[in-house]
Amino acid sequence: MEPVTPIPGFRFAPRLLALSMAALIAAGCSGGGGDVNLDASQSTTINDNSTTNSGGGGSTNPCANYIDPETNTRAQGTFDGTNCVYGPEFVGEDNPLPVSLTIPFITGVHVFEDTLQVGKFVDGTNPNETVPQSGAGPTLTIRAGNKLAWTNPDDYLLVNRGSRIIAEGTSVAPITLTGFNDAILDNAGKEDTQLWGGVVINGNGITNKCSDVQRTGGTCHVKSEGKDSFYGGNNNAESSGSLKYVVIKHPGFEVAPGDELNGLTLNAVGSGTTIENIQVYSTYDDGVEFFGGAVKVKNLVALYVQDDSIDWADGWVGSVENALIIQSTTDGDRCIEADNQEANFDAAPISAPTIRNMTCIPSGAKVPVATHGDSMGAEFRRGTQFKLEDSIFYTGYAQSLNPAQNPGRCLRITDAQTGERARSGASWVKSTVLACNTPTSNGTAWPAAPADTVADYLNNKNAAYPANTNNVLITLTAGQPVDADLVLLNRFYTATALKDLSGAALTVTPATAGSFIGAVRANDDWTAGWTVGLGQGDLWF
Repeated sequence: MEPVTPIPGFRFAPRLLALSMAALIAAGCSGGGGDVNLDASQSTTINDNSTTNSGGGGSTNPCANYIDPETNTRAQGTFDGTNCVYGPEFVGEDNPLPVSLTIPFITGVHVFEDTLQVGKFVDGTNPNETVPQSGAGPTLTIRAGNKLAWTNPDDYLLVNRGSRIIAEGTSVAPITLTGFNDAILDNAGKEDTQLWGGVVINGNGITNKCSDVQRTGGTCHVKSEGKDSFYGGNNNAESSGSLKYVVIKHPGFEVAPGDELNGLTLNAVGSGTTIENIQVYSTYDDGVEFFGGAVKVKNLVALYVQDDSIDWADGWVGSVENALIIQSTTDGDRCIEADNQEANFDAAPISAPTIRNMTCIPSGAKVPVATHGDSMGAEFRRGTQFKLEDSIFYTGYAQSLNPAQNPGRCLRITDAQTGERARSGASWVKSTVLACNTPTSNGTAWPAAPADTVADYLNNKNAAYPANTNNVLITLTAGQPVDADLVLLNRFYTATALKDLSGAALTVTPATAGSFIGAVRANDDWTAGWTVGLGQGDLWF
């Protein structure tokens, strides 16, 4: 075997200088103007894959490393005494990770100067290449408590088909993915976006952008939003890994007008993937976007997302359980934007996910102040099916903050196909409170016959829509602060005793036995300890 030699892990010296200066500044200061930096000091014991091949006088280099299978040389990050820096020679958009890698815990930051791409992507142009299936490619493991940062706005974390990511933090040692300005320079404003690209996971699941022939023949290659990578297959049970207690801060990048990277993009990701306790924080585009697949998400916090907090299309049939969505006072589009397929509303399989226990707090922001569109609750369109249960939409905070504005709609069903699927019972809304100036809205293409409105549909008018039960529509009076008699939330927690506009007790029986309505209760707070920006006094209400 040839000798193993280290590959330098940096792109240019100024970054190392900046890292060193930042470390010195941090040592002499007790605070900063940026976001909360999560403390990983309570993390559990972690396996270490550090080496002594640092070229630094024999001192141990704790940075991640691997042996390149083609050159038999070691690639390793550069350690500056506090942080690890990884240049494009280590991993990048043109240099994907060829083997499995563990990023060990350090008290500093793992800094990436290029895209952290796990595995090669297959686009179908080479007839000799087959799409790697789940587990066939490399696995990226990120130890609990780590902070990873990217130096460039257009670089991101990309997991290609066949590869996996295992990023499992804990409630006391979450994993943070963010930008250089936040993690190192500590000068990111709480609502800054586009500091880095975000997370994209490409799975082998089913998307209705491909035909049955393409899916079964292994020729399904759908281009992802943002930068080029490809996804799709025929296995909705595939596993792309596990994300637990992960905070994604300040992501999103506009590659071209209307083509942006999201906080977390899940492209045809299968139900074998575990995604639990995830926060997307200050995101330029969507918070979490699903393109096909069947992945399920549990315990989602979407805070200050400028576009849609939950967005789906192209045949997604998974679920989101427990979703806390809070928009900025000046930005945010929809809590939910839901599509089947833009080009073909009837494309199969039809999007048909379940959203259960969501709290949606819109801001009332409107363009041109808002970046992507007027703030609202949920819009179901382009033929999607859906099941919405045990949830709360509330624009009262926005109205009390600025009584002159109309904070917008709670729920809109836009077109004929979506409306007909709702009326047929394929979609439903159960045990959900909609408290807005305009609780419901019909799209211009809402079916004309019978002449029932979306409100009639939600209220099961004439027993014609029995799938819908226990919904409460509350119309807030425009131009006035919300009456104090109305009690739905205590900050973002579901109130222990709900009251209507008259102060009378409001009873909403959950659709799920033993559950409650809304995302989170104060006496069972799954957001505590690991999230950013939800502390007492942090929010705008």
